Amino acid sequence: MKPKRTIIAVISDMHGGHKLGLCTPDTILKQIENGEIKNYSPQLSETQKFMSNVYEWGISETLQLAGEDDVVLIHDGDPTHGKAIFLQLMSSQLSDQLLIAQANIERWLQYKNVKTIRFAVGTGLHELGEGSSSILVANALQGKYPNINISVVYHGLLDVDGFLIDYAHHGPYIGSRKWLEGNELRYYLRSIMMSELMEGHTPPHLVMRGHYHVYRREYLEICVNGKSYESWAVLLPGFTFKDDYTRRATKSEYKQTVGLLAFELLDGHLYQMHRFTKSVDIRTREIL
Repeated sequence: MKPKRTIIAVISDMHGGHKLGLCTPDTILKQIENGEIKNYSPQLSETQKFMSNVYEWGISETLQLAGEDDVVLIHDGDPTHGKAIFLQLMSSQLSDQLLIAQANIERWLQYKNVKTIRFAVGTGLHELGEGSSSILVANALQGKYPNINISVVYHGLLDVDGFLIDYAHHGPYIGSRKWLEGNELRYYLRSIMMSELMEGHTPPHLVMRGHYHVYRREYLEICVNGKSYESWAVLLPGFTFKDDYTRRATKSEYKQTVGLLAFELLDGHLYQMHRFTKSVDIRTREIL
């Protein structure tokens, strides 16, 4: 009997509307000129063109991997950048951010096997407060694609044929030193697993968090009364390059990674993780 196969595609932190955020080339925005609403395509920076190419490559690879099998798409927060920080916005129109975010997600919906989309609410100042960006984008997509299962959560626990996925936007810090990078993530995962076991629940098999725009993954096995429980924890790369704030927050980390992940499930078990990412050294190199 052929095993049931499902692909979980995961994207995060697109920050639509920011000059260093994701914006697909086919995005159509609207503006009012001389009493008429006119459509126009935004001018993309070289950084945005690079990210769009990575995004298209990741989508293509994921759908090629899926073949005829179902795809579940999870967006793990911050589809827009918000207006709390006015620097480096593509425009002053708030509607542009929402239209950019919608167009970014719609790149997946030309494929018939994308059956489910889940939005996890991200950081309040980027989500226009109380998950507004995710709710508005999800609502627009649901109206346009009524046959696709679309909803918004703050913190999700998804059961795919018995495979439990715990996903939310905020999670552990990435680590203050290279040799410490995995520690916080492992401790975070161990705490979740122990809490679930102490309450008599099966720990999630996969824990995913966004926010820091980096890729990390850790594995942990806990044995209780002779029974083994295995879980993975993953910090998700984003689709945003560093601005003034993130340069400071990341203590001038010189490498920028963008991309997406795909998890291949067979009969409710993780068969393989696929990473479609590209990294760039963003330092200015000079020889004097």
